[in-house]
Amino acid sequence: MEWKIKKRHSLKKSEVKKLKEYIKEKLGEDLVIDGEYEKCILSNRWEIILVDKLPSFLVLEDMIVPSLKIVMKRNIKDFRNYVVVDMGAVPYIANGADVMAPGIVEIGDFERDNFVFVGDEKNGKILSIGISLVNSKELSEKKEGKVIKTLHYVGDKFWNFEV
Repeated sequence: MEWKIKKRHSLKKSEVKKLKEYIKEKLGEDLVIDGEYEKCILSNRWEIILVDKLPSFLVLEDMIVPSLKIVMKRNIKDFRNYVVVDMGAVPYIANGADVMAPGIVEIGDFERDNFVFVGDEKNGKILSIGISLVNSKELSEKKEGKVIKTLHYVGDKFWNFEV
């Protein structure tokens, strides 16, 4: 299913200020971007925030997730909410697979139902962003099963979204 823009509009200064405060508090000050903010409401009811026409944030029901395009040059350990996977898991994660406990070699700090950056052990590159199904403490004790539901990965519809 292709993502079609249902509505698109520039955000008011007050909306941008509120959004930047949310980003600073929830995602980190270094992800606050200056530029022209627009909101796209898609035919599937998802929302994307563009900054200078670049798809920068995906708005889910109760959270905002950064685009890989704005974090991809960063190292996974620049963030506290991360997991590092072994190189055997990389091809699967790069194709959108959910993260399984056995492939994880390092864990940051996060709560259940938070978004988590997933990176590779060799280069520290961010491969995907997902929602944690357990908190980091539970994850360190878990030996099997799915632990992160992938939301966004390189090459997906959000990555390829164009206006």
